[in-house]
Amino acid sequence: MSGSGAKRVPIVHSVTVPFGHLDLRLHQLECGTRGWSLRPGGFQPAETRPVVNGALDGPALEAFIADMEIALSALRRFREDVGGAA
Repeated sequence: MSGSGAKRVPIVHSVTVPFGHLDLRLHQLECGTRGWSLRPGGFQPAETRPVVNGALDGPALEAFIADMEIALSALRRFREDVGGAA
């Protein structure tokens, strides 16, 4: 074994948004594959590995959107249950 590892495919499009104390990164690779990752906030992407990540190709994109909508709904219900923002 050469130990060289897998060759990285360049990212051609990337959007990073704050997500609490994490950064949500959505990206598309040069080969066309799309994905997402959550990383600790405040770091350059190359400085830290993702906490979690996944694909956004095909049905995975629609599933990710549905998961985010469910999470947002649950967050709003939680806010209502605890009496709003402090």
